[in-house]
Parts: sequence; structure tokens; C-alpha cells
Amino acid sequence: MDLDPRLTEAGNPATALIDGASAREIVQLISTEDHRVAPAVALESEAIARLIEEVERRMRLGGRLVYVGAGTSGRLGVLDAAECPPTFGTEPDRVRGVIAGGAAALERSREGAEDGEEAGRSALADLGVGPADFVLGIAASGTTPFVRAALEEARERKAGVGLLSFTPPPDRLRQVADLLIMPIVGPEVIAGSTRMKAGTATKLILNMLTTGVMIRLGKVYRNLMVDLQASSMKLADRSVRIVREVCGLDGEPARRLLVAAGGSSKTAIAMHALGASRAVAERVLDACDGFLGLAIERFAGAPPPYYEGYDAAFAPPDLERLLTRLRRAPAVLRRSVAEKTPSERRRSRWGARQHLAHLIECERVAFRPRIERMLAADAPRFDDWEPSADPPTVGEADELVAAFAAERQQTCGLLEPLSAEAWARQAHIGDETINLYQFLRGVAHHDEAHAVRIRERIYPGLLEPQREGGRATTAEEA
Repeated sequence: MDLDPRLTEAGNPATALIDGASAREIVQLISTEDHRVAPAVALESEAIARLIEEVERRMRLGGRLVYVGAGTSGRLGVLDAAECPPTFGTEPDRVRGVIAGGAAALERSREGAEDGEEAGRSALADLGVGPADFVLGIAASGTTPFVRAALEEARERKAGVGLLSFTPPPDRLRQVADLLIMPIVGPEVIAGSTRMKAGTATKLILNMLTTGVMIRLGKVYRNLMVDLQASSMKLADRSVRIVREVCGLDGEPARRLLVAAGGSSKTAIAMHALGASRAVAERVLDACDGFLGLAIERFAGAPPPYYEGYDAAFAPPDLERLLTRLRRAPAVLRRSVAEKTPSERRRSRWGARQHLAHLIECERVAFRPRIERMLAADAPRFDDWEPSADPPTVGEADELVAAFAAERQQTCGLLEPLSAEAWARQAHIGDETINLYQFLRGVAHHDEAHAVRIRERIYPGLLEPQREGGRATTAEEA
């Protein structure tokens, strides 16, 4: 009889007599095999680090991380993707999990689904995978047809492609991957049961990947998840604890600061460290690419930056990232509108339509005309401009997003052909002299700040004073 060459299907001599073992012996045998997992993963450290760097690079360009797998591998990918928004405050579509058999396969195994090559291709096509994205196939045996077809589709769409496998994959699959991660954890305790050692190794690696990427994107301060949003009782409590720990505040002052920051722990800490308003703290954080530690180091005790906080020097990758932010703004706003529900408690006098109307007005009346003047004149001076206090809201939210998208398309049409010399052209705003790159960094931040306001969610309990000893603590007592 021919033996299966896949290591994940091989018999394990160390557990050959497990069917006659006692409960304690079973635990010991499984524990001994599990101890082989972490060293095997550690041997792939360099490949995992390269994967983190590549996914980070693509996410900075607006791309996504997409996991593709079947069975246990697919479920673990979906799990890791689902954990990113509550842990790191990411948009729900930035990390996606695709499992053979669809959502139904999360609850009940659909073993035949892993053979669906056309389904694998369709899943990637339906997601609109493109050149900015990175697709990581997870195939414990290295041979899953669904995963192979999905990765081939990703390659045709010019996405980055990686493969996580626990046995050497066939040449056809190896050749399609830019990065291969292959921890050799050895045969499973029960031959072929890849939910065991291979599953454990998969979880370890996916933990490293998304945690590493999010750290590199500035979503962690010290070892705290400062980008989480206080949108549930648990997350509200955690957010208050983080603000208390970092800022050295008691419970009620920490709560009030967090409410003023819109439920964002990172913004609250920046407000406290800089002695600044929410708007200034957000601008400083954007100037530091979201890194809280860098924002505190650069700007604590300094005058708040408006445009000069954005470094005047830039390189081609900086321009590419900035253009991506500007192009993505309509899609980000569209998602923000979709995530907002009428029943949510509003703290702002503006709803989604007012925010969108304001953005349209800014684009038409201030931003694009100023770009045109910077390109046509030598260091023009811009007078102060005040937007409408109550911008006209003609149409529903989706119509306003479409109108903003049309305005932004015109703006990007001006920018895309520009040379690096044109991006360095200067203007005077107040006491500051800025270049076009700095000005547009401010525009991109302005877009995103309004998108945050539209979808803002704060757990209602956070809006009430905390109770100590059975009564509310008032602001004066705190």
C-alpha cells in the first residue's frame, strides 16, 4: 500500500498505543506532543516577520489581509479576523476570513467544500481582491483544492500571496506563493486530526501576524490596546482602566476624559498628556501616524501643530500612501454611514448628513481651490475660511456620499499626475508656511475625523457618572 507523503496524515509512533491508555496517560501523551509546537513555530520566525512587514506595508496603502482556509484552518482564520475590530479598533473589512462552505461551515463541518476549486476562485472575486491586498492561504496538508484555487485567483488579481502549511506543499502551490511559512510540527496525536498540533500552531502564527501588524500600525501603546472603542460594558470598563493606568487618574475623571474623547482610549491619553482638546489630540496623533508614544514625545509641552506637525519632507511611498487615503475617503464614509443606526444615542448636534454636507462644502469651497492656487501661484497666502455652521443637507446620506465621491474624484484628478516638485510647492496659512503634501495630510485627517464622528459608538453606561458607595460621584467631588 502506498503511504501518504503528507506529514499531517502520517501515523505518530509515540501515540500508536493511545487507544489503550488511561486518562492520565492520554493527557501526558497529548501534552508531550503539544510541547513540539512552539519550537517548530519559532524556527519560522524570520518568515513570519517578513509576512508582518508585507501586510503592514499593504495595509498602509489601504489594503486588506484575507485569510483563506477550509475546516479548522478556515475557522481559525475567521476567528482571528473577527477579533481585530474589538481588540484594535480596525474597520471590519481590513482583516477578512474566508472559509470553504461559507458561514454555515463555522458551526457544522462541510468536508466536501474543501474540494470546490471554483468556489475558492469565486470567494476571492466576490471580495474584490486586488493589488493592495494580501491573501494568506491556510492549508494544513498543503493540498486543499479550495485554498489552491483561491490563491491562484489572488495571484491573477496581482494581490500578495502567502501560504501557511505544515507539510511541504506541491510545486504548483509553492510557486504561487510569495511567502511560505511551514512549521514542521510532526504527525498528529491522532493521524490526520489537524485541529490538534497544526491547529495550535496556526493560532500561534495568526496571533503573531495580526498583533505584529497592529503594533506596527500604532494601535498599541506600551502593551495596552489603546485603539479599542468603548462600545460595550466590558470594553468601556477596560478603556477606563487603561486611561486610569496611563494617566494616573481616579475612576470618575478617567471616565469623563474618555467620554470627551469619544470613547477612544488613545485620544483620551493624548488629550491628557498634551493638555489639548479632542480635535488637537487627534490631529497630533495623525501627524505621528497614529503612534501615541511618538505623539507624546514630540508634542507634549509644545504648541499644538496644525499643518507643520506633518513633516515637510516626503518620499514616493509617502505620496502613494497619502493618495490612497484621499481616494479611500468616500468608501470609508460610506461604511461609517452604514454602521450608524438611528437608535444609537447621539452626543453631537450633527448627524451623518451634516458631516457629509460639511465635507462636500470644504472640498468645493476651500480644499480644491487652494490646491489649484498652490499649483498656479508662487507661495500664495490663504485667508482664514469658516465653513457653514449649518451646512445644507440636500438628499439622503448615500446621495451625499456619492456627491462627495464625485468632488474627491476631481481633486484626485488634479493630484495624480503631479511630480515630486509640484508636491513641494508652498503656501502661507496664518503664520505657517506649508507645502502641498502637508496641506493634503491635513485634508486626509479631516476626512477621517468626520468618518469617526459619524460612526461613533459609546457604551451608554459610560455616559453616566460612576457610582461609589451606592451614589453617583459628581464632577465637583471628583
